[in-house]
Amino acid sequence: MSINLNIRCNKNKRKKQLGKAKLFSQGKISMLRVNRSAIAMAVLTAVLSACSAPSGLSSKNPSINIAQNSPDVWQTEQTKNSQQSAVVDGWLKSFNDPVLEQMIAYALSHNYQLRADSINLEIAKERLQVSEATDFPELSLAIGNSRRKQVSASTVNYQTDADISVDLRYEIDLWGKLSDEQNQSRLNYAAAQATYQQSTLTLVTNISKAWFDLTQAQQLLMLYQERAENLQRNLAMIQSSYQLGLNDALDVYLTKNNVNQELARVAQQEQTVKLQSRTLELLLGDYPYAQKTAKQNLPFIDSDIELGIPAQLLARRSDIQASWFELMALDAGLAVAHKQRFPSFNLNASVSDNGTELSDLLDGGSFAWSLIGNITTPLFNAGRLESLEQQAKLTVQQKEQQYLQQVYQAFADVENSISERESLTKRYVYYGKAQENALAAEKLSFDQYLRGLVTYTTVLESQRRSFDAQTTVIQLTNQLLQNRIEIYSALGGDYLSPISQSESIASVSSTNRTSLEK
Repeated sequence: MSINLNIRCNKNKRKKQLGKAKLFSQGKISMLRVNRSAIAMAVLTAVLSACSAPSGLSSKNPSINIAQNSPDVWQTEQTKNSQQSAVVDGWLKSFNDPVLEQMIAYALSHNYQLRADSINLEIAKERLQVSEATDFPELSLAIGNSRRKQVSASTVNYQTDADISVDLRYEIDLWGKLSDEQNQSRLNYAAAQATYQQSTLTLVTNISKAWFDLTQAQQLLMLYQERAENLQRNLAMIQSSYQLGLNDALDVYLTKNNVNQELARVAQQEQTVKLQSRTLELLLGDYPYAQKTAKQNLPFIDSDIELGIPAQLLARRSDIQASWFELMALDAGLAVAHKQRFPSFNLNASVSDNGTELSDLLDGGSFAWSLIGNITTPLFNAGRLESLEQQAKLTVQQKEQQYLQQVYQAFADVENSISERESLTKRYVYYGKAQENALAAEKLSFDQYLRGLVTYTTVLESQRRSFDAQTTVIQLTNQLLQNRIEIYSALGGDYLSPISQSESIASVSSTNRTSLEK
């Protein structure tokens, strides 16, 4: 029995041969009669269903809906002038720190995690190669040689057999299943590329933050050391005055207490410097000797940051792009799961030869060939394939919600960083003024104490306020730098400008050519 269906969907003519089936149940054999019309209807339904692969997305393009529903400008009052311009790349140059740039260049080739991410990218590339190989048939060669001994009552015979065969196997992409698998692999590779780009940006961001954290730690250490030295000089002066009977012993004890406390703070800060140095060296891919030092003070940068418009995040953020490609790959996987339920068509061809010796092969005397086409279709699997398709659909829906959450979280991260910057800037201005007043009050109070105009308690209070103001200004300067880096990262700004990237590539190419010429 044969059924011919002429339906325009990838391949027009489908031919199936169906016979009687045998079912074994509880040791009894029963015969089932196959209804031709029912089979024809089932095959027709399968063909039509395969022509339109399902999608698990709630909309055809969630990114477009996000861009349409995103705010036109960032919700801030102080940055309206900077929102019209596009985000500026090359933010690393804005710090004007050659040492930082050199460390980042070193880390890009030595950081262990980035190396692992690059290997993961190569794995995704090889998986894509495996998937694209389905466009071509599989060809295999088999050569065999055997010798057998046959013993009878009166004779002993030896028989030698040699054979060679070339086999070809090719699956026809009947419903576009193989194409969907390739599309899924391409999307996964694109996601891996975007993930690697995000890993690179994250590494640069973390190194920049760690470098300024180390600079802050060393700047605070110098402040603590200077304060300890001043207290020791004050102690010497107070002890001299006490010996002359000009002040009380209580002042001496209080000053000694302050000196010891400050020396303890210096020791603690020295350990903090080592920790920050070791953290930086680990990011660089260098063994953590804790020997990295920052000899300069923290820079203060008050220039505006070009924010662009919120909708640009969808195209600038590598992590959002990676999430989008992953979502599309899962949706392509749903199409594959859907088409697993329909027949597959395979072509098998073989050319073989045999003889008594290997040297006799390929002499053209006994060639045999075969060409077989077969159709395989699932009939009964207890709903396994249907459940796998439903699972794939639910996975797409889950990933879509995660993608939406990631996008709107990215919007919130930018808004939070902007508002934080506004607060940090105001605090920096106020504490800068407080520092000037506290330093003047500290000097004035100690002079008045030496003249007997104020008590030593007043001196201690003025010194505490001066110390707190200086410490806070240093910390706020670092927080402004950290916030600036976070804004650049949240906006998806590239740490290198396109010009710098091209120059770097040209420099590498020139170096390679020079080495080859030598």
